[in-house]
Amino acid sequence: MKSRILVVDDEPTLRRTLERALRSFDYDVIAVGEPHLAYEVLEDGDFDLVLLDIHLPQMAGDALFLALVRRWPQLLGRVVLMTGDPGAVRPDWPAELLCCPVLSKPFTLDALSEAVAGALSTATAAESQRKRNGGHG
Repeated sequence: MKSRILVVDDEPTLRRTLERALRSFDYDVIAVGEPHLAYEVLEDGDFDLVLLDIHLPQMAGDALFLALVRRWPQLLGRVVLMTGDPGAVRPDWPAELLCCPVLSKPFTLDALSEAVAGALSTATAAESQRKRNGGHG
């Protein structure tokens, strides 16, 4: 079964490029440009990974991340942040946010592929470990 990825980015051109690229890597992809659409999509189905732009005009990406993982805790460890601002990642963020991999824009398709595959692999390994330890996935 293909991994499902949600892309949340307000730049239409980048959103379409990410959607095409991720599909070419054999992922099932839905891309949205606004936080409220991310909520709607997540309500309707499960996703293995979220690619989240930190700078969204309607809501800061860090605030959206915190809202998403509180509503859908299974997304913790399954979010890759994207930003073109080198100062966007702040040291005062909560630990769960600081643990997210960050793709710095502009990035190559190879960097995208590696970040997505690495995040999915890490999340799957962590879930398997929790299950072996008697936790729920």
